[in-house]
Parts: sequence; structure tokens; C-alpha cells
Amino acid sequence: MSRFLNKKEEVIDLKLTSYGKYLLSMGIFKPSYYAFYDDNVVYDAQYFGRNEVQNETRKRIKDDTQYLEGLVLFEDLEKKSLRKAEGELNYFPIDVEPTIDEPRKDIFRFDQALGDAFLQGGTQTAPAWKVVVLQSTISSSTFMDTRNNTRVPQINISASYSLRTMASDDYFNGNFNSTDPRKLELVTPPFVDGDVIFLDSNDPLIYIEEMNTELLVENYDIEVFEYIDTGPTETSDSLRRIYFKKQSPQIVDGFMVSPTQKERENIDLGTGSVGHYLDILKDLEIDREIACKASAQFNKESYYVDLDFDCTEDAHQDLFFDIYGQATEPEICLD
Repeated sequence: MSRFLNKKEEVIDLKLTSYGKYLLSMGIFKPSYYAFYDDNVVYDAQYFGRNEVQNETRKRIKDDTQYLEGLVLFEDLEKKSLRKAEGELNYFPIDVEPTIDEPRKDIFRFDQALGDAFLQGGTQTAPAWKVVVLQSTISSSTFMDTRNNTRVPQINISASYSLRTMASDDYFNGNFNSTDPRKLELVTPPFVDGDVIFLDSNDPLIYIEEMNTELLVENYDIEVFEYIDTGPTETSDSLRRIYFKKQSPQIVDGFMVSPTQKERENIDLGTGSVGHYLDILKDLEIDREIACKASAQFNKESYYVDLDFDCTEDAHQDLFFDIYGQATEPEICLD
């Protein structure tokens, strides 16, 4: 049971989660990052039906408001499993073997860390995101996830894949110079009537930009979760995280450990890998021709959203040199 902090004696309250205690017991607890949260602070009193002047806000937040101690568990102990390996525990085994109980590391609820503001930007600008779907459409969007009670904006995008038929000559002539290998792989051999069946895919192409902040090399972290249907009786969704293949770094702590970048091994990691379900391409991995074509189409239809995506090609001027010409050019005399 949580308790209120005594502001006169307790200045800061630090607690380890169950996964943090596990890392500490194994001797591998090495924290390297920290974050600040203010989800327990109400800055605008109108959210709880009160009007106050600006001078009263600081006193209410600093002096008149009581705060709870640090919370480390946000799941029901009777319904949720706190261990990494799901399954029943036998408390009366015949042969007792020493085991390591590794708890799950994703048992947390702090998902609104304070971000970095653009120091030279406006002081009255709020955090904002620019999300543009260049291919596919946004079916719906909400400010927060009311089902799971998380203040994370939800954007629902549906990918469309359908089977179509076309004359084999028309299909192969139209996709002869295509750079997409799926155009030649996801197609059947010609049938008796000369038609083929192919997969017509409309892959989602999304442009994401964070506004009012610094544009660095790596601004985003991508996490993929599998939605598990738990039925209409459950009050919250069940999400299972799946992971990307780990790439061996070429430089570790400023030292080059391998002469070349190691290629990823073509190993099927099963249902726990993102590559088992889909491929996610980002930045320079995206086909420039497809991205520029979609960007040009979007710019024609929208006049209010600007995309910071350069599709202009560098004009290469053909230079011809006369090997029999003069070695030096004469100076230009203005007089």
C-alpha cells in the first residue's frame, strides 16, 4: 500500500522495480539514463473545476498538494503474470532444482516522460507531431487510449492487400523495370487463358516528424507489439512485444571491433521476431522513387502541411574540355 511523502523529511524517493531488483541481485544493474515525469501535477486548475490566478498555481503545486511515494507495480497480481516465462509454478516439487526467476521488464506505467524542447524556439509552443500517411489512409485517431487508460495518441491505419488478375503479357511488361522483387515473386505462372494472379499491395508509407525540438540523427524508437484478442469480457487489451534482429555493432565504446559491418544472419527467430510478420523500412532504406512520387501527390492535394523531404535531383552539368585549347585563360581587362 502506498503512502504520502513527508515533504519536510523526504526530499526524494527512489525505488527499484521487480526487474531492477533482479538486475541488482545478478550484479548487472547499470543504470545509464534517467527521465523526469510530471503526470501527477495538474498545472491548469480548470481541469478539476477551479479558477485560480497564476500566482496561486505555484503555491498549490509546491506546498498545498500531497504526493504519493514511488509506485513500481501497476498490474493486478491475481490476473497478470509477473514472470518472463508464462506458466504455472509448482510449490511442492519432488526434486528441488535451483532456478532463476526472471521477472518481466515491461511492468511499468510511466509512459509520459518529459521531452527535450527546442532551446531557440518559442516559449509558448507545445509538443507536437506531424504524421502524414502518403500511402493507405487513417481510419480513425484518438487523443488517448481509453480502453487501456494510457495517455498515448492512437492512430489506426489499415493496410490493403488483395488478389487481382491480369493478362500475363500486360503484367510482366508493366513491371519489367520494377525495383520491387515482390512484383516478380508474388505472382502465379500464366494459366490456360493467359492470365496471372498477383498480389496488389498498398503498403503504408508514413511521414513522421517531431515539431518544436532538435532534429538529431536518431529521433525515434520503434517498438512492435502483437495484439492478442482476449475477448469482450476483458477490460484491457493484451499486447505481446516482438523484437527486431540484433545487429552486431562495428564500433563499441569508440573502438572498431570489426573491419566491416557484419551482415545479419538469415535466421528465423519464430513468432517472437518482427521479420516473421512484416518488414519495416525507414529513412534511406525506403525506395526514393516511391517516396518522392507519394510526396508529390500529397503536395498537390494539400496546401496546409509541408513535408521536409527533398526530392530535387542535383543538376549535373556536362563539362567538355578541349585538349587542344589554351592551357591558361587570359585575364579579363576592364579598362
